[in-house]
Amino acid sequence: MAPTIRELFSHGVAELEKLGAASPAAEAGILLEHVCHLPPLELGTSSRPATPAEIGSFDALLRRRTAHQPVQYLVGRAFFHDIELEVSPAVLIPRPETELLVDRVLELLPAGGSLLDLGTGSGAIALAVAHHRPDAGIVGADISPEALRVARRNRDRLGASNVELVCSDLFSALAERRFDVIAANLPYVPEEDRDRLAPEVAEHEPALALFAAEHGTGVIRRALAELKDHLAPGGHALFELDPRQASEIAERMKSLGFSATIRRDLAGRDRFVEGVSEP
Repeated sequence: MAPTIRELFSHGVAELEKLGAASPAAEAGILLEHVCHLPPLELGTSSRPATPAEIGSFDALLRRRTAHQPVQYLVGRAFFHDIELEVSPAVLIPRPETELLVDRVLELLPAGGSLLDLGTGSGAIALAVAHHRPDAGIVGADISPEALRVARRNRDRLGASNVELVCSDLFSALAERRFDVIAANLPYVPEEDRDRLAPEVAEHEPALALFAAEHGTGVIRRALAELKDHLAPGGHALFELDPRQASEIAERMKSLGFSATIRRDLAGRDRFVEGVSEP
């Protein structure tokens, strides 16, 4: 006799508990919802027998998840701020702390202002801001053509016509364009930390978007060297980074003529450095 949806859900939770997943029930629900197309609240209570196709698909997803593939890649989507994004191994999975960066951009961006999302990946920051600010002119730049293909699909699905996507190594394709706000979630994980990362991150998320030389500050340092040429007078630049890098990057910003403030994430860690150019 075929298991019910409820039994399939319980099986998934048990398998994910063995893996040590942080939220086994939530992950099992995401995977089973993807397979069965039932409302999440029904998954743990439904007595409907699962079809052979549903059982096979769910078991295949569980095998991939227990091999440490991120659940977001398995279902091809992630929720970020107020939007749903397509994600794939070509892009980082957007993190909750980056939502704070979006909140700060929304506070700073003037009416009809311009934003550059540097290292846009899936388009997360650019598209989350565009969702609230259709008046803004937004550019998302990334060095990866594969990431930009994902970002374009997200932009088109969300109808964010005010978002321009550019293939660019930092500012290389942006000529003399200047922006009121620049938000940057660039690679900042030190190469030497690779072995300490969870396998979901180290083995499956794109290394190009994760790791940087110079103890993780190499790409940010390159961006800072050109920042003054692309930030409007009185404009704000916000960098997400490793808390261990915050003081160093803030001091470097100051040495380049910016004021600099360190901002914390919800866990109280020094997660962002915000620089302001001279008016």
